[in-house]
Amino acid sequence: MNPTEVRLEARLGAIEYMIGQLFKSVYSITGATPEMIERSHQALRDYLRVMSIPMDDPAISDLSAGELQDAYEHLLGIIAEAARDMKK
Repeated sequence: MNPTEVRLEARLGAIEYMIGQLFKSVYSITGATPEMIERSHQALRDYLRVMSIPMDDPAISDLSAGELQDAYEHLLGIIAEAARDMKK
């Protein structure tokens, strides 16, 4: 990995961490329960499974939708981990 790639990975990791912490704060402020959090995450997963991305090439559209779904799933894992650490 070259220095630019390392820097970009570090920035992406920092953004992902911040997203997790922001959701943790929002969930805490709103009094969200673990069940509410899981329901909202599952609703997003359900939507992403059937979502399409309008493009001229259906194969690229499917690939893009799959990559987006994978990226969201990764973020949902980070958010869920942060939410588990919420103070009761």
